[in-house]
Amino acid sequence: MSQHTEKLEGLLYAQAMGLADQHLRKAREASGQISQELQARLRKLEKGEEQRYQLEAEQLCRQIIQAAKIRMDSEHDRLRWALAQDVLAEVRARLDRLTQDTARYHKVLQTYLAEAARAMPEGGLVAELNPRDLDALRPLWNSLAAQAAPGRKVELAAMADHASGGMLVRSEDGRLRVDNTFEGRLARMQDEVLGVIMDSLFNQAGGAA
Repeated sequence: MSQHTEKLEGLLYAQAMGLADQHLRKAREASGQISQELQARLRKLEKGEEQRYQLEAEQLCRQIIQAAKIRMDSEHDRLRWALAQDVLAEVRARLDRLTQDTARYHKVLQTYLAEAARAMPEGGLVAELNPRDLDALRPLWNSLAAQAAPGRKVELAAMADHASGGMLVRSEDGRLRVDNTFEGRLARMQDEVLGVIMDSLFNQAGGAA
C-alpha cells in the first residue's frame, strides 16, 4: 500500500469516526430530549389523574353526604309523625273516656257551642250531634243552649257524617259552620302537635350539638 493510499484511508477513517461521534452525540441529545418530554408527559398525566381522583373523591363525598341527609330527613319525618300519632292516640283515648263521664262531657259540649256562637254572626244556629249525644241531650237542650248562646235560637239536628263526639255548629242557611267534632278538632290539633314536636326535636338537636 502506498503512502498516499494509507493517508487517504486514515483521512476517511477520521471522517467516519467524526461522523459517528456526531451521530452519537445527536442521538444522546435526542434521547435526553425524548426522555424529558416523556417525563413531562408522565407528570402531566399523573397530575391529571390526581385531579381526576380528587374530583371523583369530592363527588363521591357529596353523594354520601346527600344520601345521609336524605336518610336523616326521612328518619326525622318518620319519628316526628310517629310521635304525633302517639300524642293524638292518647288524646283520642282521653276523649273516649270523656264521653263516659256524662256531666263533664255535657259541660264540654256546652263550651263547644259557646265557642261556635261567639265565632259566628247573629242569627239562628243549628247544632248537629251524633245519634247517641242527640238522644242524651235532647231533654237538656233548652237549658244548655240558653247558657251557651243566650238570646239565640239553636236547633238540634242529627249529624250527617259520623263523629265519635263533639258537635258541628252551622248557620241556619248552612253557609257558615264551625267543626267542633272530635275528629275536626283532632285534625286541627295534628298540625299544632307536629309543630311542637318539630320545635322540640330541633331544640334537642341544637343542645346536643
